[in-house]
Amino acid sequence: MPNTFGATPQVDQFMDMRYGLFLHWNPSSVAGHEISWSREGDKPEIYLKTRGRDVSPRVMIPAELYDSLYKYFDARDFDAPALVAKAQDWGFKYIYLTTKHHDGFSNFDTAHNSYKVTAPECPAGRDLTKELADACHEAGMAFAVYYSQPDWHHPDYRTENHQNYIDYLHAQVEELCTKYGKIAAWWFDGLGGEGNVTGRAAPEPFYKPHDPTLWDAENLIKKMRKWQPDMVINDRCAMPCDFYTPEQRVGDYNPDEAWEATITLGDQWAYSFNEVVKTPETCINNIVDCATGGGNFVLNIGPDRHGIVPPEQERVLNTVGDWMKKYGHTIYGTRGGPYPRWTWGGSTHTGTTVYLHVKRWPEKGDLLELHLGGCNVKSVEMVTPGTVNWSVEGEYLHLVLPLKYQDGLDNIVKLEFDKLPVFKG
Repeated sequence: MPNTFGATPQVDQFMDMRYGLFLHWNPSSVAGHEISWSREGDKPEIYLKTRGRDVSPRVMIPAELYDSLYKYFDARDFDAPALVAKAQDWGFKYIYLTTKHHDGFSNFDTAHNSYKVTAPECPAGRDLTKELADACHEAGMAFAVYYSQPDWHHPDYRTENHQNYIDYLHAQVEELCTKYGKIAAWWFDGLGGEGNVTGRAAPEPFYKPHDPTLWDAENLIKKMRKWQPDMVINDRCAMPCDFYTPEQRVGDYNPDEAWEATITLGDQWAYSFNEVVKTPETCINNIVDCATGGGNFVLNIGPDRHGIVPPEQERVLNTVGDWMKKYGHTIYGTRGGPYPRWTWGGSTHTGTTVYLHVKRWPEKGDLLELHLGGCNVKSVEMVTPGTVNWSVEGEYLHLVLPLKYQDGLDNIVKLEFDKLPVFKG
């Protein structure tokens, strides 16, 4: 099981950030198709993403063509400090970059492979990971790494010479951990085990359990702890680590363990020429649902091959960022509960201050009833516009918000108690 809160200061600090940005960006952006999965060829993990359901045959790219896309990946407009400044304005507290996805392309200046962003054939010709890491460190933004253990480009991957690949993997992880400054979080993507791809249990014929020997995971994690003692690591290296990772869905209510949901802003992880983005309201709902459920929320975007964030994505991020400027204090640094997520919404808290996020005020009447569990109410006030009427009747707090004040997105009520309530259903 992952560490619970308080197990390490690093886990608590990570969970305080609450809202992160994911950048799925590499040469796949040249074609505008999905990163890695659109590469035709043998994939030992193909059972996890059947072609007919997740990647259309119409967008599959022959491996030899996919592997040449890096020759057109120029990143000419990528300005790491400018992007970090925007990310801060959008309300993000940490940024992940895909340093290597399943296609094997190294988005950093590795000494162990020529299929990389600094190769002479790649017009980018710059260490994009270093640029982003340096910009994050300079701006006080937490820098985080995505690194895929599966590698469909490496000739020894899951062959009789797989030990050569393990040595390669460990060497690349060492480079990233020792040459790019402080790393706040590490996101492995082992593609094995229940829940890692879809966030749901796979049907039995398709279920493949974690196999730590594929990565020599125990030794790898020990070394990473030594290289980056303040870094938290996710659950996808076949080893219990610091946080678990529901993907493309909000996690279940679990305020006692560290988790982080990752969801795409568009229809796929990487850049698409025909992007359809989620609404700002959907993204805000995801932020609130994750925070009230006890988890972090990471929103993924895909820059184009020049390093430009699509304007339709920027418009959504701007709107969400404006909401976070007003109400982020009810998200950042909080924990989920004490009132579990329910049909009306959920709650976050810090100390004895509780923020109710009431997304659906009771349909019949205006009354929301909450059990007090022996606590005393010190004050009640609206954070969003409006005036709430309240009273205590026995063991219950009664809240009434007139219809004229009800916000269809999120009604936030600040409650001050003498001690934190213990919820009873």
